[in-house]
Amino acid sequence: MNATVKAAGNGTANVASKATMAVKNGADKALQTLKIISSQDATKPESPVFWVLITLIVIFIFFYVIPVLIMRARATVSNPNNIATIGAEQTAVFDAKFVAEYKDKKSLAAARQEQNVAENENCLINFQPLTVIQPGFLGPIKDGVYDEKEGVTAVLRMGARCLVLPIDYHDKDTMAKAFPEPFKPCLLFRDAADTVRSLNAGNLAATAQVIADVAWSDLVSQKNDPLILVLYFVRTPEANTKDYLNFLSQVARDLAPLSPYLLGQTPDGVYNRQGRQDQLMFVDTNQLERKLIVMCNVDTTGFRTSTRDFKHTYLPKEDLDYWVHMRIYKQNLETNVGMTSIAGKSDYPRAYIDRTSYYTTLPSDSSTKKTAVDNTKEKFIITLSPEGKNPESAAATLILDTYGAQAVPLLLTQYTPDVQALLGKWKYAWKAKPKEIRYVRPAPLEITQQSPSVNANGGSIRSPT
Repeated sequence: MNATVKAAGNGTANVASKATMAVKNGADKALQTLKIISSQDATKPESPVFWVLITLIVIFIFFYVIPVLIMRARATVSNPNNIATIGAEQTAVFDAKFVAEYKDKKSLAAARQEQNVAENENCLINFQPLTVIQPGFLGPIKDGVYDEKEGVTAVLRMGARCLVLPIDYHDKDTMAKAFPEPFKPCLLFRDAADTVRSLNAGNLAATAQVIADVAWSDLVSQKNDPLILVLYFVRTPEANTKDYLNFLSQVARDLAPLSPYLLGQTPDGVYNRQGRQDQLMFVDTNQLERKLIVMCNVDTTGFRTSTRDFKHTYLPKEDLDYWVHMRIYKQNLETNVGMTSIAGKSDYPRAYIDRTSYYTTLPSDSSTKKTAVDNTKEKFIITLSPEGKNPESAAATLILDTYGAQAVPLLLTQYTPDVQALLGKWKYAWKAKPKEIRYVRPAPLEITQQSPSVNANGGSIRSPT
C-alpha cells in the first residue's frame, strides 16, 4: 500500500515538474518574441509594433478626440448669439410665410354649427383638432432652435388646439450650456438616427407658460375652446423606480402655469387621475369649454402608492398622475412610439398612438376598413410621421377622412406647398369627422312610471322603516 502511494506521489511530482518547465519555456519564448518586436522599426508596416501603435491611435481618436471635438463644435454652434440669430431668422419665416395661416380659424362652436354636427354627435371623439408636434421648435430641421414664446404663440394663432410635446432627456456631460443638465426632462429635436439636431433644448415650464398666456386669450379666436396637451415621453428613467417618479414629478411642476385650466371636478364626477377617461371623449363639448385635457403615454399610477413604495408623498402639484386624464397605449408591441406600452389584460384603452404607416398600409377590403373605423369611433387616435417629417397630403386625407383618426400632428418649421396643403385641411380649428364615420351618442334611457294597477298602493313602494 505504501509503495503504491509513493509511486503516485512520484507521478504527481513528475507532472508538476513538466508543467513548470512548460511554463518556463513559454515565458522564455514570449520574452524572446517581445525582444524581436521591440528591435524592429515601428514605422514599418511589416512590424507588429506598427499595427499596435495604429490601433492605439485609432482608439484614442475615437474615444477621446472625436467626443472633445463634438463638444467644442456644439459649444461653438450652440452659443447664445448663434441661437438668437437663427431664432430671429426663423421667426421672420413664420411672420412672413405663415401670415396667411394667422387669420382666424373658426372655433369649436362654429364647427359644430357649420359642419352639421347633431346634438347626439357633439363630443370630442367626433372632432379632429389641428394638431402640432414640437410647438416650440422654430427649425430649421438641422441645427434648429427652440423659442417657446415665438413658436408656441405662432401655432396657437394658427388655430392649433392639440399640442404634442415629445418629452426627452440627454445623458451626456458634453452638451453645451444651452441644454439642461443630464437626465432632466426637456424637449429635444432628434433625427431618425436619434441624433440631437437642435442647438438648444425646449423648456417645458416656458412652453406651459406661453400656452397659459395665449391659448385662452384674445390673441386667438378659439379662446373658449378646450385644448388637448399630449405628453409624449420619448425617454424616461427605468419605470417603477423613484428616479422615474421624480422625472415625471418635474414635468408636473413644469406644467404649473396651466393648473387654472386643468379639467378636474365637475357635477358629473372627477376627471383627475383618469377618473372619467371612459366618458371624457363622449360628453357634450360644452362641458369642456376653456379646459385643459392632458393625455400621457406612460404609466403615472406609481404616484398613488409612492408613500408605501418609496416613503415619499408627492403634493398634487408634484404628482403627474393628478394631471393626466387619459392614458395612451400602442396597438402593436413591435411599434416604436417612444415609451408607449401595450395595454394589459385588465386595461381598456381609450387612446392609441401609432405610426402613419399603420393606416397607409392597411388592406383596403371593407371588413378591415370597418374595423378601423369602429376603433376610431370609440378611441382617440394619434398618428406620428417619421421624425422631422410631415405626413403626405394623401396619407393625411386617408387617415382623417376614411378611417377617422383624430390627431395627425404636423411639424411646422417651413411654409412649403406641402405644409400649406396640409394646413388647408383645417378651415376650422376643429375639423368634424365625415358624418358617416362619427360616433352617435345613444339616447338616454327613459324610466317609465309603474302602473297604479300593479299593487294596492297605487304603484308606490315605500322603504321599510
